Amino acid sequence: MKKLMKKTMILAVLTGLFISCNNDSTEESTQGNVTVKLTDDPFPFDFATEANVTIAKIELKNENGSYVTIFEGNGNYNMVGLTNGITAQVNATSLEAGTYNEARITLNGASVQLTNGTGYNLDASANGINIVTIDPALVIEAGQDSEILFDLDINDSFQFTGMGGIQLPEWFSSIALIAGCEFNADFTAVDLGQTGTITGIVTDTNGDLVANALVEILVNGNIISTQTDTNGSFTFIGVQEGTYTVEVDTLTSSGDSSPLTVTASATVSCSITVQ
Repeated sequence: MKKLMKKTMILAVLTGLFISCNNDSTEESTQGNVTVKLTDDPFPFDFATEANVTIAKIELKNENGSYVTIFEGNGNYNMVGLTNGITAQVNATSLEAGTYNEARITLNGASVQLTNGTGYNLDASANGINIVTIDPALVIEAGQDSEILFDLDINDSFQFTGMGGIQLPEWFSSIALIAGCEFNADFTAVDLGQTGTITGIVTDTNGDLVANALVEILVNGNIISTQTDTNGSFTFIGVQEGTYTVEVDTLTSSGDSSPLTVTASATVSCSITVQ
């Protein structure tokens, strides 16, 4: 009888351990890791040293139509400089496996600082909650790592105005023309793992590198832009799969690339001459 009781107790303990391990395994298998990154489409001029946004909350919509919070706090980010592949990490967390095709971004602050010392504190709450389509959708797989990239077009989001509140054109030559600034957040979002990268070099007809040129591609009807650095180079990250023509403009010249085919997790390069 004692031997039977011992065997029964051992069996019960082993069964408990198996159930416990099985539950742990099940819990782990339903979660994936996601890193939240932030980048920008820059100003096509050098009149701003800071373009700040304060993110209060980021939520993702799951397949059941419910929103899951992936960041909540008071994250302040200077978007100037977050270009040509440079990103800021907002958060890293675990998320239930599945597909997420929409995000809600709540901002609670925005400001601009100009090179002449003038600053503007802007009302980010006027936007309320920003609804952003994630395209391609974020796919979280159990036990795998994923990255979601939020891209803020600061040229469209921070709209400089002149006297009388008239919006200034994309290119203007004097900081003295700026009399104010309005804020209207313009985000896009992608599953970074399902996108590719475009890099390139811009030169003039003399073969000299061209800095601070405005570089654009058209993605699903939306203009995505960046700016060449001091070495005349540029980078687009988070580009959806497809065929693109890169267009380059300066105050006095322009040029474009031959068609470029972008595939996921790959980089395609080009050289562009402006004239």
